[in-house]
Amino acid sequence: MTVDLVIAWSIRLGLALLFVAAAWHKLSDRRRFETAVRAYELLPKRASSLLSWLLPAVEAAIAIGLLYPAWQRSAAIAAAGVLLLYTGAMAVNLARGRRRIDCGCFRSRSATPLSAGLVARNLGLIAAACVLLLPVGTRALTWIDGFTSVATLVTLSLLWMAAQRLSHTGPALRGLGGAR
Repeated sequence: MTVDLVIAWSIRLGLALLFVAAAWHKLSDRRRFETAVRAYELLPKRASSLLSWLLPAVEAAIAIGLLYPAWQRSAAIAAAGVLLLYTGAMAVNLARGRRRIDCGCFRSRSATPLSAGLVARNLGLIAAACVLLLPVGTRALTWIDGFTSVATLVTLSLLWMAAQRLSHTGPALRGLGGAR
């Protein structure tokens, strides 16, 4: 089974954008991210502090690797691994009944509590990273392929932002005594 070149490029660009945004978020408010890492209660305090510095660097390296063809396979494996790590940490805390901690995923005005939806989202992202491990078909790219990749990236970015907004709506309404 081979993956069309446009699909592979769209996934690579989308994941690279995602990892750049994630790294930027973590570096721009390091204290908040370190607090989020500690809230998971999976590591000692010192290890959590070290991890809060290491993860943004790894995410930035993954983003660069996804854009450089020679490193694409390694970057896709690393992306799936990091996302699996995040998903496992979320699942452990959900199993503990600890939903009210900030996932530490992206900057927002309010904390993003853990949910099964975040786990499902990450599983989808892991699947996307794994698609990049499949052989890519060989053909010449045309201008319409470039347009399709950019349009796909814009559409997925808008859908991502809408999903992020919606993920904050439910918890905010519950906090006000609304949606149950």
